[in-house]
Formats: sequence, structure tokens, C-alpha cells
Amino acid sequence: MDYIACFDIGGTFIKYGLIDRDGQLHLKDKVPTPKENLQTELPEVLTGKIRELTRAFPLTGIGISSCGLVDCEKGEILFSSNLKGYSGMKLAKILTAKTNLPVSVENDVKSACYGEMWKGAIKGKKNVVFLTLGTGIGSAIIIDGKVVNGSGNLAGELGHTVIVDNGRPCSCGRKGCYERYAATSVLVQDYIEKKQQNSEVIEHISGEEIIALVARRDPLAVAVYEQFIHYICVGLANVTHLLNPEAIVIGGGIAEQGDQFFAAINNGLKQEIMPLYHQDTLVFPSALGNLAGLYGACYLTLKKFKHPIA
Repeated sequence: MDYIACFDIGGTFIKYGLIDRDGQLHLKDKVPTPKENLQTELPEVLTGKIRELTRAFPLTGIGISSCGLVDCEKGEILFSSNLKGYSGMKLAKILTAKTNLPVSVENDVKSACYGEMWKGAIKGKKNVVFLTLGTGIGSAIIIDGKVVNGSGNLAGELGHTVIVDNGRPCSCGRKGCYERYAATSVLVQDYIEKKQQNSEVIEHISGEEIIALVARRDPLAVAVYEQFIHYICVGLANVTHLLNPEAIVIGGGIAEQGDQFFAAINNGLKQEIMPLYHQDTLVFPSALGNLAGLYGACYLTLKKFKHPIA
């Protein structure tokens, strides 16, 4: 049996697990992501966990799902905005030298997309758009059963398509980007700002807490939430008209809000798209949730190094 040590590297935590070629998850856990001396500390954290796993299972490879822009061919981190010192790390080369195991590295959203294709909500589908709503918007595009990478492996940045002319400034340098209106962080930011305009001080609230207020019909929460859903639908309408997908799958913590959230998006999207594009349900939640990146890391490692895949 082929066992893959899988890691999902985020700005706050590194999730890890052991998955076999049949897609069975044997264990999972997480550790804090190092914040200092990343070039040395991060590989040490990863190799430490790999040694622990090796003592219990015969590993045949290492799969990495990572935040940032990734050169998946070389296994290098091209750029990361949320981990200082991470940009430029030759992660695959470093880990192979330390463990003598083959390593696959891919962007976290694309990894999650592959995970959903293998064992989740996209299984069996050929034309799909996958998005994660969180601090920003991550996305991947599948056409004819293949993830679109583009000439430099940078394709699919739907979060940086503009939906409001000369709108809110974005970290990418443009204004009015999709993720400045439809990311979960913006729902929270807008709610806090509205509270402050009403002379109410609020230091912290989560997207889930705002949605709970919506369920209780809190007027301010409802207004901010409805605007948030509208902007999600505006961006998805552009995606629908451009790519005509059979499904749009949304991941991230807010996607766990359930039927009401997805009913609001599907209803709103029908108001934005031409009738020819209508179908009963176009937008679905991720099936694997926060584990999608680990499953994708496993799948890509098995595929890259030509292991059997169930």
C-alpha cells in the first residue's frame, strides 16, 4: 500500500495527515506555522512530522498543499504575501534532500480542487469552478476534466477580476477586485464598519457569528449579509457566462453554513445570469471541507510519481 504524508501549509497552521492510495485518511492533526526564520524552521517542522509518520507507516511520498503562488513543476514557492520569508523557498528540493522521498508541491486552492475531484464534490464532473471564500478568494478552473494552469501556472485568479470600477483598493494593486467585496473577511469588515457608523464599538466578530445574527433577523446583519451575497453572485455570474460550468463549488469556513447560505447564492445567481444558463442548482458546498487540500496533495503526489490511484 502507498502511504503519502500530506501537509496543508497556511498562514496560521500547518494541517497534516496520512492518506493511502485508496483515499483513506489514517490520521490528521495540525501544528502552528512558524513565524520566524521560515527558511530553516518550516522544513524542520515538516521533516519532524515526516519522521514521526515514518516510524508507523512505510511512506512512499510527500504531498504539499501550500498558500502562495507555486511552481508545481519545480516544487518552489514563487511568492507568499502572508508568510514572511517564504517566497523563493525550494521546498521540494529541501524536503527530498532531508527525507530521500519524492515531493509534490501545489497551491492550496488547486490542491483542494484536486481533492474534491478525487474524493469530493467534483468527482465525475468535467467543467467546474472551485472557489474558497476566506481572507481573500482562491479559485481553480477545471475544463474537460483538467485544471487550467496557464503558461506560468498562474491561471485562475478570479479573486482579482474587477467587479466594481475604481472600487476598493486591493493588495494586488488594483481597485474593485472581486475579493474586496465577496471574501468572508469583507463581510466581517463591513459589519464592524457599519456598527462604528452607528457609534457602536466592536473589536471582533466572525462571519459565522454574523450569519447567526442574520438567522435572528438582526437588521444590520441582514443588510450587510444581503450585500455580501449580491457581490458573490455578481462575480459568479461573470464566471458562469465566461465558462458555462456544470457546477461551481465553494469551500472555506463559511461554506459550512449549510443549505440556507447556498440557497441564497443559487437564487441570487439566477437573478444575475441569462435564462439560458439556468439550472436547478449550480453552486454547491465543498464535500471535504478543510481536508480537501490534504486529499489533493495526496492525489497529486500519487499521480506525479505514477503510483496506482483508486
